[in-house]
Amino acid sequence: MKKLTGSILGLMLVALIIVAGVSVTNAADEMKAKVGAQAPDFTLKDVTTGKEISLDDYKGKIVVMTFQSINCPWDRYREEGGYQRILSKLAPEYTDKGVQFIAINSNANETVEEVASYARESKVPYPILKDPGNVVADEYGGRTTPHFYVIDKDGKLVYMGGFENAPNTPENCGHMDTPYLVPVLNAEIEGKELPYKVTKSKGCGIKRAS
Repeated sequence: MKKLTGSILGLMLVALIIVAGVSVTNAADEMKAKVGAQAPDFTLKDVTTGKEISLDDYKGKIVVMTFQSINCPWDRYREEGGYQRILSKLAPEYTDKGVQFIAINSNANETVEEVASYARESKVPYPILKDPGNVVADEYGGRTTPHFYVIDKDGKLVYMGGFENAPNTPENCGHMDTPYLVPVLNAEIEGKELPYKVTKSKGCGIKRAS
């Protein structure tokens, strides 16, 4: 009986591994975004206005795109910690430099209405777009909230990764000794070689649709 139970548990474990392997493989197959190549275009709705916005609408501008969450402590607006308070100050500083910030919410457990309410209450100074079925997150290989992407004026993806070297707590967001996003952005504006192209993002995992 014990041998039979062990065999069944073993088969179940193998099945779980196979299923997990298939899921990872499928996600990898869906990823189209590659640094140095054209960024995949998309059209999504702004959560506050309902207006459709496409990546192509921003051709001629440098785009900073991030996947966001209204609940993740690494990302949402907080008095202490989290990246939203930093981004809300940063984005307006780059407006006159030809930079457009946009955020994408791909979390299946956060509704359009909830995200819209958050955007208004937190006074997010750039569009938040809803990504039904996490299609865009899959195309870009979005892992976490936040996860940053920089797209140049010609629509080419030039950077993907974190805001900085990974802080150990949400309270340390913005206080690490090796920034990634800002130096990349400044170099792109100045036409210089980028100091980073791919780094590791830090945050909560995107809550994908089942």
